[in-house]
Amino acid sequence: MAAAGLVRRVGATAGRRLAAVGLLFLALAAATLALAPATAAATPFWAPLSGPTFPAAEHVTIWQLVANPTQPQDLLAATARGVFASADGGQKWSPTSITGWTWTVAYSASGAVAYAGTASQGVFRSSDGGLGWSRDNAGLQNLDVRAIAVGTDAVVLGTNSGIYLSGTGLGWDPAGLQGTTISSLAIVSDSPLGVLAGSDGTIASTNLFLNLALASSKSWQAVPGADPQGTPVFAVGVGPLAKGASHPPILVGNLKGLYLSTNGASTWQQVNLSQGALWSVNTIAFDPENPALVYVGGDNGGSSGGGVQRSVDGGSTWGPWQSGLPGSDVTSLAVEPTNPVTVLAAIWRGSTRQPATAKMVDTSAPGPVPLQALGAISPIVIS
Repeated sequence: MAAAGLVRRVGATAGRRLAAVGLLFLALAAATLALAPATAAATPFWAPLSGPTFPAAEHVTIWQLVANPTQPQDLLAATARGVFASADGGQKWSPTSITGWTWTVAYSASGAVAYAGTASQGVFRSSDGGLGWSRDNAGLQNLDVRAIAVGTDAVVLGTNSGIYLSGTGLGWDPAGLQGTTISSLAIVSDSPLGVLAGSDGTIASTNLFLNLALASSKSWQAVPGADPQGTPVFAVGVGPLAKGASHPPILVGNLKGLYLSTNGASTWQQVNLSQGALWSVNTIAFDPENPALVYVGGDNGGSSGGGVQRSVDGGSTWGPWQSGLPGSDVTSLAVEPTNPVTVLAAIWRGSTRQPATAKMVDTSAPGPVPLQALGAISPIVIS
């Protein structure tokens, strides 16, 4: 099944405020049930798998998981001990040449090129889908790269001090918000380029943590509707654009919960997770072939609570999707472009030093729908 024409980076620093100690578990999700509403009492089953292997004495955080959009069995994991790769859907993992602290990984739409953002070594680029890596820091003035968004004609980096842009993924130009810690990025349009940037540090001269830039003007507008009371943004997710629709669904996760826009970030509404869950939303993952299907993961401030929830109406309503999940503090989710879809999850768990993985295929999820390329998100009126 072909992937959507755009790969969007979401939730780059999901779970970063969790203690960096703790062992994470991976999970691949799937439910073997009849199609049900998002709020139905679904009972998915998680089957154990192997995960990246770390020294037994270490607690290692897995910050992000991604699946190759054209070869779904090829996976990358950004961890506190570098980048790990799997060629069999997460059954076996191997370390790559990137061994330092890595926040984020991303694929191009073709899956041939991959990027990795590290805490102190800048950005790495792979031209073979994540097997071999080389540094790509020309023009980059901050080497703490925390978020990556890949569009059809541009690659965007979020660093500990602002945004950087490249038309080719080789060499970088400053693109605004310098001095601001960027926690998450998402491309909301390709023509002109539109980028949403979430921050876990206050945007200079404002008390807002979400900004929008249109085209290549590098001029950023604050987006107040999705971060009430100046709340740090941990995840931004943009769905694909259904044929005939004007805008893709946009979701923003922060300490206050989850916010949805269906009109290009002009206005927002807070949406309620199932069963009154009061989560910090760390990660958002849309099905790249159906904007109605989306998963979120989060935690309850490190205490009991959190997990995974699913929506089949673009984020308006939600239902729990975590039965059998080996832990509740979810830091990253990724949807494999398979039919039926498979969901990957990274789970922080400090109670054990032994890694674990699990797998589920979501057979009750809605299937692919006709899509169109992300166009201009205009007019934009920030209210």
